[in-house]
Amino acid sequence: MNADVLAIFTVGTSASGKSSWAQTQCTRYPELKIRIIERDRLRQEVFAADNRADFSWSQWDPAKEEQVQRLWEEALRQALDQDVLILADTHLDPKRLEEESAWLASLGVRDMAIQYFASEPLVELIRRDQGRPHPVGAAVLREQIQKMQPEERYWEALEAGQQRILRQSKDSVKAT
Repeated sequence: MNADVLAIFTVGTSASGKSSWAQTQCTRYPELKIRIIERDRLRQEVFAADNRADFSWSQWDPAKEEQVQRLWEEALRQALDQDVLILADTHLDPKRLEEESAWLASLGVRDMAIQYFASEPLVELIRRDQGRPHPVGAAVLREQIQKMQPEERYWEALEAGQQRILRQSKDSVKAT
């Protein structure tokens, strides 16, 4: 593991530019070993393996999310030797973000950050979404906009997850 690995969580709706931003970072910083990990890409791989067809949200089986989560965790474990991990997912739920940051901290990742993509007008998101290979649709975008919280809330969740692991470490040292 690279002790100085930086994990960056993207936060934003679908079609907000998270994946494009992540790809740009690889080009912008070629001297860094950057790994982008996206659940959507993992979903596409699972779907293709199961269906021998191109991914489709309308045909996606939500029961496969546990498998996607396991693959995501394994991809992260294998990428801990990188300089930067970009976790390019929506991360709209602060509680889940807190859990993920705690899990990463338990693996030894100490440096974490948020790249926040402020909510844009629904019409603009729909336009972008329609130009993507796997659009989520207007209804999903509306739901995601409603879930978006102020950036500070996501930073608080990130820090809470990290602090939980630090407290557990201190408590286990005191107990011995």
